[in-house]
Amino acid sequence: MSMFMTNLLWLLNYHTLSWILQYGVFLYVAVCSGLYIILTLKAIDLYKRNIFAGRKVLLVTAHPDDECMFFSPAILELSHSNSVHILCVTTGNYYGLGTERKKEILESAKVLGIPKQNVEVFDDSCFLDDPHQAWDVRKLQQSLMAHIEQLQPDYILTFDDKGVSGHPNHIAVSQVLRQMLKESRATGPKPRLYLLETVSLARQYISFLDLPLSLLTKKLTFVSSFSNIICSQRAMYAHQTQFVWFRILHVIFSRYMVINTFVPVEL
Repeated sequence: MSMFMTNLLWLLNYHTLSWILQYGVFLYVAVCSGLYIILTLKAIDLYKRNIFAGRKVLLVTAHPDDECMFFSPAILELSHSNSVHILCVTTGNYYGLGTERKKEILESAKVLGIPKQNVEVFDDSCFLDDPHQAWDVRKLQQSLMAHIEQLQPDYILTFDDKGVSGHPNHIAVSQVLRQMLKESRATGPKPRLYLLETVSLARQYISFLDLPLSLLTKKLTFVSSFSNIICSQRAMYAHQTQFVWFRILHVIFSRYMVINTFVPVEL
């Protein structure tokens, strides 16, 4: 009899815990859905508390397609009230497709609302699209500084020191840019630098379900509406040479297609 009661209690506890878990998941998804709807309908302005306007913004990336795979929520929001520019450090020529990829980033930028004259792609053998080849840091710093001095941006956005996906080129862009700006002896005001936050792998692929975790910070935050998500997907589709199965999964599930959080850097 005692064995029967023990098994019965275990079964009841199992079903209770299972029910609690299912209810908890359902409740979390419902809260995230409601929060997303409220934010994207602009019923409240919580996530826009730190967003700037009327400025010149430079996005520095490593490869064509980085702009839409990782930064599209910020680009689409900022382009409404700022002059947004893209600087891509490589042509993405790892598989010999650099010429095609330079055309693709222009088409992607057009979908994201950025005119082609605001897009610059470096084509230099000293910094190639290759995770196994070290870049000429000094020459890259010189090229970046020349572009920045000519453009005079108020804000610069780029990867953080983990590079979101961990790609060595993403990390190198971040490190070189930060070092260059910190060591700069320019007499005028320095642009403000913001780094795209790398979140854990578990958070990277839960789409809008990452909203509560993203909004519980004071970081610069961008949340794309459903129409902006579709726009980001169209921009990614412009990169036909890169549209393989794992990038399709990224487009569907990635948190970076919906949410961007940036950390400011003191220079």
